[in-house]
Amino acid sequence: MKRALLLAVVVVAAIAFALPATSMAAGFRGVVIAKDSARKSLVTASPNGVVRTVRARAAFKRIRVGRVVAVQAAALPDGTYAASKVRMLRKSRHAHFRATVVSQNANRLVLSAGHSVFSLRVRGAKTLASEGSGDFKPGDDLDCNAALKGGSLESKRKHLKKIGHSGNLVLEGIYLGTDDEGTIELAVVHKGRVFVHVPDGMDVPEFQPGDEIALEVTVEDEGNFTLVKAENESSSGDDQGDDEDVHINDPGGEFSVVGLLAVLTDDAVGVKVEGKDEPVRCAVPEGFDLAGFATGQRVFMSCKFKGGHPVLLTLKQKNAEPEYKMASGEITDMTDESVTVQGEGDPLECAIPEGLNLSEFAVGNQVTMKCMKVEGVWTIKLIAKNPPPPPIIPPPQFVLATGTITELLSDSITVQGDGDPVTCSFAEGTDLSDFEVGDEVSIKCLKTDLGLKLRRLQSETSLYEAPAV
Repeated sequence: MKRALLLAVVVVAAIAFALPATSMAAGFRGVVIAKDSARKSLVTASPNGVVRTVRARAAFKRIRVGRVVAVQAAALPDGTYAASKVRMLRKSRHAHFRATVVSQNANRLVLSAGHSVFSLRVRGAKTLASEGSGDFKPGDDLDCNAALKGGSLESKRKHLKKIGHSGNLVLEGIYLGTDDEGTIELAVVHKGRVFVHVPDGMDVPEFQPGDEIALEVTVEDEGNFTLVKAENESSSGDDQGDDEDVHINDPGGEFSVVGLLAVLTDDAVGVKVEGKDEPVRCAVPEGFDLAGFATGQRVFMSCKFKGGHPVLLTLKQKNAEPEYKMASGEITDMTDESVTVQGEGDPLECAIPEGLNLSEFAVGNQVTMKCMKVEGVWTIKLIAKNPPPPPIIPPPQFVLATGTITELLSDSITVQGDGDPVTCSFAEGTDLSDFEVGDEVSIKCLKTDLGLKLRRLQSETSLYEAPAV
């Protein structure tokens, strides 16, 4: 299953033993400080404090928290690493790392680093919640010295040093729902329920309860989270859309990107993805045909890790034009080969595909036509006559007058106002017993083909309204 993952937003410090950039590969050592069963990944901390998330499906079960490992891995477009080799070296009881606070709960801190979220138990922290200005707040950057005991991290309060404050965090968890105001609720490991405010007008992928999602958020002064970007790690990736820029397939070691072709040589191709500084590069296998490609084109590229290095699988041009065109309006031209419809904007001319019977259509018909590109030619996919417009029913017209009742008969009433007298008929059985000649009234009558019909009559003390028709 391909997973759409959050693009890297934190620049990772220089990697020891780095291999050439064109391979996106790296070698490093670190102690495992956490594990993520959903991603089958190890979270490692190097001696200089850098945290990395290493996707290591093959080694995941056999390597425990507290093991020092030597890793050969390829850097993935989302800022994590795909391991080609993980070698256990020894055990360690200590770890040094830098991380950002997500939340503080009693004697436990939830931290974010290296595109993972993990927990740190703080010993002797029973007064953490009452330390006032000494409290750690969401967004605080910490330099941590921790002990590794029983498969978990723990530290003393004095071994945690605040070194700054970050405006951004990456939260990963399980999508629970979105309320009527657009606030996203997710369950974050070790944290529980987290609420993220979505700014007005921001486009958010369609999530389903249970989806694994990754959210880049800003941390407000009150510790609240506001969404910057959302990715659905449970969604599939293919070349049919541009909603997601990076997709990774853990089991198959595959990933795909959509962006601008920035590097094109016989040995490597590179695609510039929005939000990432460097192009995503893949080696070109022998015999792969790159004819027709040029830098600057928008492309879909998929690659597979072989021996820790990404190797090109697929490269396709992404058409900048829409896949479909539609027009709703009048047929202005019709030949044996094509139909032209004038809707809003420019006229749309589309070829008639073989076998499509258009005998019931003619110039002047009001239609809706949908076309798609077939071998570079816009071709009719669907054409249908528009239903006739509803008849125009003029609004009812009324005559209003204010004055004195001068005549009241069994089927009509006359009121003398400032102008000509107004006489309106009414149905048999209409009860106007509360009114009499000489009363000052206001009258409302409906214009019909048969004359004026009484609709409303009101005096200071009485009101009559004709029943609705």
